[in-house]
Amino acid sequence: MSDEVKTVYVDCDAGRQLGCRTFCCRLLVKLKPHEMAKSVDGLPAKGFVSKGQNGLCVHMDSKTWLCKIWENRPETCREYSCNNDFMLQVAVREGFTDIADLARKASVSYIPKETFVQVPLIAKEPEADLTESEPSSD
Repeated sequence: MSDEVKTVYVDCDAGRQLGCRTFCCRLLVKLKPHEMAKSVDGLPAKGFVSKGQNGLCVHMDSKTWLCKIWENRPETCREYSCNNDFMLQVAVREGFTDIADLARKASVSYIPKETFVQVPLIAKEPEADLTESEPSSD
């Protein structure tokens, strides 16, 4: 992971209570070149995270609704903020059955930005970020 990644701490439990139905874990997650597994048999390396039969990311635990690789999730997931995504607004207002249904509903929806529902952020920052801002005792 590069030093420039800005991790967003969205409270996913609060989002699900608002009705997002974990739509972000249904989106296509493109991997950065350094995150791709080595290619096999000369074929190109897979550039995205796989989906399960239920349409959710394969790393989503369907019993706990938690990411099984949270600490090592791809940069795309770390940087993503659903609060800036129009599809979240459609998901919480309209509901959806699958990502194609959500895309159809989004294509005919108008939701002014000033009315966007915001999923709360977790007020927690990584310890590394906290120590960087502390003055040195030298």
